[in-house]
Amino acid sequence: MENLEFITDIKSYTVIERIAEGNSGDEKYKLEKDGKYFLLRVGDKAKAYEKKKEYDRLKVYADKGINTHRPVVFDTSIDKFYSIVSWVDGTPVMNIIKGNVTRSHYQLGRKAGMELQKLHSSFQIVSKIDWQDVIAKKTALFLENYHRLNIEFSCSKYAEQYILKNICVTADRPLVALHGDFHWNNCVVDETGNVGIIDFSGNDIGDPWYDFGGMLWALEYSDSFVNGQIDGYFDTPPDEFWKVFKLYTALYAFEHLMYSNGTVEDTKNHILNAGRILKIFGENFELKLPLFRK
Repeated sequence: MENLEFITDIKSYTVIERIAEGNSGDEKYKLEKDGKYFLLRVGDKAKAYEKKKEYDRLKVYADKGINTHRPVVFDTSIDKFYSIVSWVDGTPVMNIIKGNVTRSHYQLGRKAGMELQKLHSSFQIVSKIDWQDVIAKKTALFLENYHRLNIEFSCSKYAEQYILKNICVTADRPLVALHGDFHWNNCVVDETGNVGIIDFSGNDIGDPWYDFGGMLWALEYSDSFVNGQIDGYFDTPPDEFWKVFKLYTALYAFEHLMYSNGTVEDTKNHILNAGRILKIFGENFELKLPLFRK
């Protein structure tokens, strides 16, 4: 465990445990003080500027009534940044769904979708970002990696063709502050059934519909949760959503291949997952609506 003595007032807290989950590279700890729990994040000072923006956004989310972390303190030392925020109590949605895959989780999905919609509506973003250019760069990176692997799997060639032909659907998309890692393990449910959002992964600005990629992991276990999230966000999703979501699904599948550790077994698992993701739009990636929406 890292020495935390550089943190102002750290002695007034009890360190309960170090948190291993997450891919940010930051150290995370659960703290307790006066019977309440908090989340401590410690990282390299080079990331302080971006992390401070993330921390400041939490103040706005709190004012908007979004069920997420409340900011307590942010500061830096010689070589570290640190933040303390309130702990969002609850059971991860992933655990709830996996605990009973036979029941409907539609209403739970609706609550998650409503929270995501509130989050996306919290900021008026004025930016010179060319979102289509952002997607074009992501496409080039992910497809370059895919071709380097010298593989072809279920739907892959059709998905690649779809991306290259339809990247224009990302032009002139509205821009919001994204969660950046919105999925079923970053949504928690408390004892009263309220859904909370945790573990923001950064300060990305982009198309709000890009945050829907994470629900593809829940889809393996619960169509009802995914349908609920979409309906909770939109009530009735516009036709344009399905065109854009189809492109992001393809892009997300190729991105997934980037995270293989290079071993034969792990690469095989990533290929299987990518193929499963793509097949929600048919064996040849030909469907306008995904299979879970039929």
